Amino acid sequence: MDLTRRDLLKKAGKMALCFGSMSQILSGCTSRNVGRMSRDETLWNDHYEKFTKYWDPIYGPSIRWSSMYGGLSNFGGHIQGGATPGVDYDVLMNTPLVPMMASYLRQATKDEHGSLYVLLINKFHPSYRISYGHLNRIFPDKKYYFGGDVMRAATEGVKPLTREQIVALSGNSGLGLLKNRFVHPPHLHLTLYYLNLKNRTMAYLDPEKFGLDGGRPVFWDGETILDVEPEERISRLELTLDNLEKELNVWPKISELDELGGNLMEYGRLLDGEKGRRILDSKHFHDLRAVLKRVTLEEKSFIPGARPYSLMLKVVGYSMDEQQEIILTLPFIAPGLVNVYEKLV
Repeated sequence: MDLTRRDLLKKAGKMALCFGSMSQILSGCTSRNVGRMSRDETLWNDHYEKFTKYWDPIYGPSIRWSSMYGGLSNFGGHIQGGATPGVDYDVLMNTPLVPMMASYLRQATKDEHGSLYVLLINKFHPSYRISYGHLNRIFPDKKYYFGGDVMRAATEGVKPLTREQIVALSGNSGLGLLKNRFVHPPHLHLTLYYLNLKNRTMAYLDPEKFGLDGGRPVFWDGETILDVEPEERISRLELTLDNLEKELNVWPKISELDELGGNLMEYGRLLDGEKGRRILDSKHFHDLRAVLKRVTLEEKSFIPGARPYSLMLKVVGYSMDEQQEIILTLPFIAPGLVNVYEKLV
């Protein structure tokens, strides 16, 4: 279901700004809280292999199927089923969760239905907000909480949560509305919305349209800096291309990478030192960009953690339309990358 912003505003309605309660965000997804597991137990034994066994290597776990919605529990399914728009990822209990964007932590509590949730606010554009619902555990301590003016958070010493920090474990906490008070399987309910501070309205957004190039979020690679102001992306792209040969020289010397690296280097040379926004006008740059997207996102030849995948995130992420202010990555850790994720203290 493709809804315009006007349609979403009609669906959500005009509502007063609400910084203290997120109870309506999670209505329509029910469950109970069962089991506890530490972060170390989840990550450092065979549990994580079990979590990720059936995940797509690029796009992660599947969207949950729900009889309540008569199909997938995606953005359109939630709307069709009369629930608050969002996405339900089909994940096991105690799956580690990470921020999809650099964020300040606004809330970490239970809603009126008993669902444990966190509310994250984008560091640079605080109108964009994400909630994770039906959690089993939340980890950040008080130094990550911020209840005031987000634009003053940095000057007041509040720490933002970054993409390499584990913030929670998924679960199935909470009970829904009276008509559907049954226990759901564990899953993650994720809601993205835009809060217009000027006219005091909000609109729900489809999180599957805020990944790279307005597509589905993919795994983060543990190193690429995607949390920059949109107008800064072009300078980072220029730097990436300036260092392309240096990047390719450190790739492992195997035939598959040698062939890909040779093709990319040829496109880089054909760019002939283009700078700034002129890069985006070059056919050779778009050929380079297309090759990286094809081998990573379509053919899935190089998974997160591989050098071509990281180069793709940089090239695509930094050449995106500035109208897309935020770039979301999956709220999950890619298999094989658990060592790059920090523990909160």
